[in-house]
Amino acid sequence: MLFHLLAVVVSGAMLALALPKFNLTIFLWGALLPLLWVLEDRRGRAAFLWGFVHGLAQNLVMLYWIVYVTVIYGKLPLPVGFVVLLLLAGYISLFRGAWAWLYTWGRDRGLAAIWWGPVLWVSLEFLQTYLFTGFPWMLVGYGFHQSPYLLQVVDLTGVYGLSALIVVWNIGLYELLQGALAKRCRWRPAAVAVLCLLAILAYGRFRLPQVQEQMAHSPTFTVAVVQGNIEQGRKWDPAYQQETLQIYRDLTLHSRPQDPKLVVWPETAAPFFFLRDQKLSPVVTAVAQESGSYLLFGSPAFESGPEGESFFNRAYLLDQDGAVIGYYDKAHLVPYGEYVPLRRFFPFIGKMVPMIGDFIEGPVGRVLNLPEANLGTLICFESIFPYLSRAMVANGADLLINITNDAWFGRTSAPYQHLAMSVTRAVENRVSLARAANTGISALARPDGSILWHSELYIATAHTGALPLLAGGSFYTRWGDCFAWLCVGLAVLGLAGGIVMARIRG
Repeated sequence: MLFHLLAVVVSGAMLALALPKFNLTIFLWGALLPLLWVLEDRRGRAAFLWGFVHGLAQNLVMLYWIVYVTVIYGKLPLPVGFVVLLLLAGYISLFRGAWAWLYTWGRDRGLAAIWWGPVLWVSLEFLQTYLFTGFPWMLVGYGFHQSPYLLQVVDLTGVYGLSALIVVWNIGLYELLQGALAKRCRWRPAAVAVLCLLAILAYGRFRLPQVQEQMAHSPTFTVAVVQGNIEQGRKWDPAYQQETLQIYRDLTLHSRPQDPKLVVWPETAAPFFFLRDQKLSPVVTAVAQESGSYLLFGSPAFESGPEGESFFNRAYLLDQDGAVIGYYDKAHLVPYGEYVPLRRFFPFIGKMVPMIGDFIEGPVGRVLNLPEANLGTLICFESIFPYLSRAMVANGADLLINITNDAWFGRTSAPYQHLAMSVTRAVENRVSLARAANTGISALARPDGSILWHSELYIATAHTGALPLLAGGSFYTRWGDCFAWLCVGLAVLGLAGGIVMARIRG
């Protein structure tokens, strides 16, 4: 029992260590083997519990940064911070428990593990993406974000295709090893796993040079990303706001000799109500005028209506004269960061950012248009939701902009994880990405997933680079999560088939 527990915990931890910032990608090729071994003779409630423990081990290691956020900025006592981590990790681990239970259920009813396991895994990751507003943070497929040939398949399947590959490979390898130990021939699952890997590699070898050729002959758009490195504890202090703007002004003008078409500041770089604040707003418009560039930056906003004031987490776009020519309101808000869900039932739970009331969601897919490029703006963790960037590119965006304030995460693994997910959105839709983060990691990435430049954490910097502008769009952009839906359909058929088989045998 103790050895089984150790095996499952190590297996889950290996999955977490395969992801940023540790990036021990080699673990992906065998991380599930201990779990599959433990599940060999388990079923029902026991299988669910072992799967849950496996998920808990992974998520506690992967999401440890939750403690930092809740204790440092949520002002919660350290034990309460660990409780919050345990609750979130426990919730996500329910999906792994469900996978283990259904995987063994189907195995016992004659469903071949080599397709049943991956189909279930993807279906549950897909559910995790949308259930209760969704939290698809660091799905296992992101472990291949630094594998250029494997990564290219996401323009067909989204990140779910890479998750399926990991599960297929582990099950195929496990079946082969089990067969060898039992002196039986169980090579077919391993052959399927090898064929899946070779197919994805072959697609990558074909697609990557194709995209690189397109980039070489595409027009470019020069973008400057500015990282102000403003301490979170002082960000909203009125006495510090003038100094904050001065930092952004100096960094922006430092980029002027490179003549960027667009300058990007992070989320809430202007920590006041832009256009409403008559003292500080002119400072921002003056920067746009001095720089001679378009300026995109984050600021809270509010609008008055019949029902009172509505607050928005907004990105403003200014032209070279300092005039507002467009804005984007965040369409997927952070629960308990930007609004409080179910406030009626849980009045004792408040927001982590108490200065402003609950934000209102903006429309999905809004694009900001410039003469040279169309911008799809993702604010903060919107970059972890594929449907948002896909909607923007489908509406004509040929450049994704991610503005964020990852100061919440400190020097934990979260900024590295957030960057990996953002870059994957660019590959899915075959567009470039410019990312401006308050304390890092800021970056410029191309449609093939290569990162032209990235900043270090906790430095004030600005960088200008020329990003290729492809027409934008891919199979994934046009058809969306058809691979995930296919897996959901197969999972439903498998469940129905398993029930029929059980009744026939019974």
